Amino acid sequence: MRKDYFDTDLLHTLDEQPLPAKPLSDAEFDRVLAAACDKLPKAVPAKKKHFHWGRAAAAAAACAVVALGSVNLAVPAVAEQLPVVGSLFSWLNRGGQDDYTSLHSEQLNKYAETVEATAESADTPYTLTLGQVFNDGDWLRISLMLTAEDDSLAGFNAIGPSEDAAEKALQNGGGQYGTLVLDNGIELNGAVSFEKRDDRTFVTGINYELFLAPDDLAGHTATLTLSNLVVCNKSILETDGQSYWHYDYADQTPLPGSYTLTFTIPEVSTAGTRTMNTPVEQDSITLQSVTATPAATKVMLSFPPEQHWVDVKLYTADGTELKHERGEGGWWTDGSWTADPSDFDNPDQCTKASYDYFDAVPENCHSLTVKVYDFDTDAELTTFTVELP
Repeated sequence: MRKDYFDTDLLHTLDEQPLPAKPLSDAEFDRVLAAACDKLPKAVPAKKKHFHWGRAAAAAAACAVVALGSVNLAVPAVAEQLPVVGSLFSWLNRGGQDDYTSLHSEQLNKYAETVEATAESADTPYTLTLGQVFNDGDWLRISLMLTAEDDSLAGFNAIGPSEDAAEKALQNGGGQYGTLVLDNGIELNGAVSFEKRDDRTFVTGINYELFLAPDDLAGHTATLTLSNLVVCNKSILETDGQSYWHYDYADQTPLPGSYTLTFTIPEVSTAGTRTMNTPVEQDSITLQSVTATPAATKVMLSFPPEQHWVDVKLYTADGTELKHERGEGGWWTDGSWTADPSDFDNPDQCTKASYDYFDAVPENCHSLTVKVYDFDTDAELTTFTVELP
């Protein structure tokens, strides 16, 4: 084997891995070594802030896992480090997105279904791969990876819809670019913003709000088509570090091709889900339930009609604040949340309610703190302590 294959960091990495019971074949070894050599010289991408692409609203990020069969089984520690084989969910959580749109959830790697559906476009060197899908009943999380056979993407750090494509998506019913079309005619809105993994690999996650759909969508065929994409160099022009990012998209270059992926929405997964569903009332506010899934944490509250709307914050046992993803106010009627109390004789007297989604609770965390604040004054109204299994 040629000496220029070797690198001291590579040798050190390989030397520390546990050896499989059965030696790798020459072909397997060459694959592992070639992939590792491709990875080691490249710098780890810097953390980026993400808010939107053009005017399309951002979604929480998650990414793909692509297994390489015997290599992953033979040397899992090495496979985790390879640029294509390794877990992109873990990669994004460790070094990818770090703003309020991120959904930090190492558990998704453990519980998501691997799909590996691919789409190519004629006369282009690019392939779009659907890596993983996860359905917890409220959220559908999918991961995408776009790869190039050549170095045509090496000079860029982001991929997203062209401004025209984003505008068109917003005009067509107010949706986002990245709409998922189901076989029953339902459309789910997402947002697409690829970030660079290496010179030939870009990754993104799309999050679809299943809780807005009237029915369980498991088993339905879903189709996602991406076209009119552009590659560019994305940078932050202005940010408040919490909820606002203003980006510049330099060197915009059209990415040729149209890519269509079709898959079946999996059954709702309850694996890894922990709940607190015994209502607790204090200071006139009732914590109805807390549901922690591998994708997100849902907090449901109800409060008197005279109380204005509330803000909610969620903390783990060590004081870490879980980032807020989405929330909505409504009313508590017949023992559940509703968006419209108009069927009741005195809707203004109905108990108010809200639900809020946060980052996933780490699996080793069994205690949460829920803090409730007045929406207008920011005054703290009450604090709940929640114990999870």
